[in-house]
Amino acid sequence: MRWLTGDWHLLLGTPWAEIMLTFVAVFCGALIGVERERKDKPTGTRTLTLVCLGSAVFTMVSGMVSDGKIAAQIVSGIGFLGAGAVIHGRFGVSGLTSAATIWAVAAIGMLVGVGYAGGSLALCFLILAVLTVISAVEQRLLGPCRHATATVTVQSNGGKTMVKVADLLDGFHLPPSDCSLLDATEANTQILVRYCTTHAHHRAFLAQLAEMPEVTAIHRDGNESPLHRPGK
Repeated sequence: MRWLTGDWHLLLGTPWAEIMLTFVAVFCGALIGVERERKDKPTGTRTLTLVCLGSAVFTMVSGMVSDGKIAAQIVSGIGFLGAGAVIHGRFGVSGLTSAATIWAVAAIGMLVGVGYAGGSLALCFLILAVLTVISAVEQRLLGPCRHATATVTVQSNGGKTMVKVADLLDGFHLPPSDCSLLDATEANTQILVRYCTTHAHHRAFLAQLAEMPEVTAIHRDGNESPLHRPGK
């Protein structure tokens, strides 16, 4: 039981405690990183593994010099890394969960660094529960996604329109597989898009797509919806 609740620095001594704790930090960061990468999030396995490992090592070094200043700087320093994960786009703010995950993983690393491997593993699994179980509960309360497809006709513009559509997909965190090319000519391109009809924040994707000036028609589930625009 002491292995779960005690300080590994006292139980193992130097340098074995530091060696084992670095492996614990790598394990915790990689475990959460795999979950994030499985959901195609920007903070993946390598990023979170390095965040956890770096926080642990800095905390160990801070303990060696006995002033605590290095560990204190992790809290503020990790904020810059988290800020890089937050994206202010045309469709709102995204990446807040990724930024919060970076902060939480840094906290795991600091807990590992002071020697409490058992507590860090418990915190690791608690964060995984927040990211997975609560997400499943939210989906259950709001209802599962029900998908539909639409055939969208756009002006080709030498391929520039498809770049804008890809940017729109990124803005709504939709996988590229939700948009596929059906037919293309020099003037027009037809694409097949897959979207959720259940949730308003998901349906907004099709509304934003319809507002693009290059879109000339949307065919949804057998209903042709031509978009009449001035000058066309």
